[in-house]
Amino acid sequence: MDSQKIPPQLCPRVTSDRAPRRPQSTDDPASNAQAVLTPLGEIRQDRSVWPRAAYDEAALARYRECPDQLPPVRVDRQTRVLLDGYHRMKVYQELGRPEIPVIFEACPPDRHLARSLELNLHGTPIPTLQRNRVLVHLSQHGFTQTEMAKVAGLTQERVSQILGAYRVDSLESHPEHTNRVWDALRVVDHGGSLRDAARATGVPKSTVERAFREAKARQDCIRRHLQTRTGLTSLLRYPERGPWGSSRYFGNCTGYLLVDLLDYFKPESVFDPMEGSGTTSAVCFDLNVACEGRDLHSGFDLLSSPLPGRPFDLIFWHPPYWPGHHYTDHPNDFSNAKSEGDFLHRMKDGFERLTSLMTPKGHLVLLIGDGRKNGVFYPMHSKLIHFDLLPLEAVLIKAGDHERRARHFQYGPTSFIPTLHEYVLIFHGATR
Repeated sequence: MDSQKIPPQLCPRVTSDRAPRRPQSTDDPASNAQAVLTPLGEIRQDRSVWPRAAYDEAALARYRECPDQLPPVRVDRQTRVLLDGYHRMKVYQELGRPEIPVIFEACPPDRHLARSLELNLHGTPIPTLQRNRVLVHLSQHGFTQTEMAKVAGLTQERVSQILGAYRVDSLESHPEHTNRVWDALRVVDHGGSLRDAARATGVPKSTVERAFREAKARQDCIRRHLQTRTGLTSLLRYPERGPWGSSRYFGNCTGYLLVDLLDYFKPESVFDPMEGSGTTSAVCFDLNVACEGRDLHSGFDLLSSPLPGRPFDLIFWHPPYWPGHHYTDHPNDFSNAKSEGDFLHRMKDGFERLTSLMTPKGHLVLLIGDGRKNGVFYPMHSKLIHFDLLPLEAVLIKAGDHERRARHFQYGPTSFIPTLHEYVLIFHGATR
C-alpha cells in the first residue's frame, strides 16, 4: 500500500520488530518541495522498484472516497520512475484524471527500491514476507545492514536476524535437504544413533540433533492439540499455525488443519499439488503417513506436468486465491489469471486432473477463500462447488489466519465488509 497519510487514525500501530517511526527528515531535499501537476503518462510505474506484490483493496476503497485529499506521489526527477504512490496512481487512472500532484526528487537508479521502501514507512506496514524479500535483494546488491535498517524502519539487529533466517531457509527449503533430514530421523527412529544417522545420510550430526529435538517438539504439539480439541466440526479456528512449514511463506496454511484431517480420515497416502513451504509433507511425516508434495517453485505445474503414477486416499489442495497475491510469472500460475473466468477455467482443469488421482473411497479437500476486486465480490467457494465434479461431503468455515488483516481493518470504517474466513470444501470419491 501507499503511505496512509490520511486520516492519521487509520494508520496501523507499530509492529514489535519495528524501530520507532521517525518524522519526515528535515534534511530531505524533497521534504519541502512543492507539488507539481504532472500528466499520468509521463510517470513510469516500474514494478521492480515497488516493495509490494499487489494492490490492497482496502487502501483503494478508501482512496476512491477522497481522491482530492490524497498527498502527492513521489517521482524520481531524471527517470520519471514512481517511487511512492502506486495506489494513488491507480485511483486517478480509474477516475480518468489526466494529471496527478507530484513531488520530484533526485534518486539514483540503484537506490530506487530502497527509497521506495523508505517512503512506505509512514503508512500501513508492508507485508512481512514482501519486506524481507526486499531486504534480501538490497543485501545482494551491496547495501549495508545499517542502510537497510534505516530504510526499513527496523533495528539493525532485526535486519541481521532476517538475513540470517534467509540464509538458513535458502538451504533447508530445498526438498532434497528436507528428505535427507527425514531419512536421518527414520534411522534414529529405528534405533540408530545420531552419529549413525549422520553417516548414513550425509547430514551433519548437529543438524540431525537439532531436527530430532524439533521433531519431538512437534509431536508434543500434536499430542496437546488432539487432547484438548473438541473434534472436527464445521467451524474451525486455530490460534496458532504450528511449527510446520514456514510462516514467512505467503498464504501458508496452519498445520493443525492437516492434523485434524489426517486424524479424522486416517488416510494411508496423501498428495498435495501446491504444497508451498511444505506444511502438508511435514505433518504427514510426523504422523507417519506417506505423502507426495509438489509445487510450481520445484517445477511441478498442475495444469501440464505429469501426475504421480498412483492414487491417493487424501488430496489436500490449497490453490492461490483470486483476486489475490501474485506468486510467480509462470503462465500456468493460478495467481496469474487475468479474470474470474480465466481463474475458474484453471481451477476446473486442475480439479479434473486431481479427481483422477483419488482412490475410490478417497477424499479431496480444497481450501479456498472468496475474493473482492474493484468493489466486486467473488464467491469462489460456491462456484467451485457448482463444478459438480465430485459429490460434496461437507463445507467447513475456517477462521483465525487473518489477525494481521483484522488489525488493519479495525481502524475503519471501510466501504465493504472485510472477509476474514476461508472455506474447507470436502469432496468424496464415487464409492463410499
